[in-house]
Amino acid sequence: MENASHKKLTNNIHLLIFDSQKEVAKTFVRFQEYYESPKFKGKIFSLDEFKNWYVKNSPNGQKTGRFTYYEDWGGFNVPSYILEPFYKGKFDPLLKREKKLLQEFEDEKDPFYIIGTHAKVNNFRAYIEHESAHGLFYTDEEYRKEIYKELLKYDLGELEEKILSKGYHEDVVKDEIQAYLIESRGKFEDLAPESLVKNLREKYNKYVNKHGFDLK
Repeated sequence: MENASHKKLTNNIHLLIFDSQKEVAKTFVRFQEYYESPKFKGKIFSLDEFKNWYVKNSPNGQKTGRFTYYEDWGGFNVPSYILEPFYKGKFDPLLKREKKLLQEFEDEKDPFYIIGTHAKVNNFRAYIEHESAHGLFYTDEEYRKEIYKELLKYDLGELEEKILSKGYHEDVVKDEIQAYLIESRGKFEDLAPESLVKNLREKYNKYVNKHGFDLK
């Protein structure tokens, strides 16, 4: 794929590493926001519609009065079913970058998961931990069951509110919690019990070893 290398972490978890943050964000913006935007999840929308909304509703957009999405986000993740309306022509016209991504995966068999990031991202390992945790959550039913079982042991209301305030849809909150707590940057750890963070990371590492993928 132009401007991106394509690596398989497992048979159904794909990693695309782009040359720059701007390139990966421009490629994934509508796929990602169709998946988990609090405003556009499950809706057909143009890039201009999203830009106008984002400027008024994202913290950085409100501060600057401009569209900052390509600067705000450096890691992306989408399950394969999200591609269906794009393949079916509902997002017409497609952006050139979107067409290239769709061509890259047109022969893949569902279900699979796509992770996107860029080569210059700070703390690359933490990004891959976060996004691959999403990939496991979607593609491995046993992993997902173990994670849900662990999360249900705790009252995570404050953390859930924090996640929602970042601009995620409520349907993906549990998935985002596990990914944020698993990544080694320690983001949001102060809002979660130490035992939960420890147990989630142990489960994640178990399944990384099971599937044998390289996080480097």
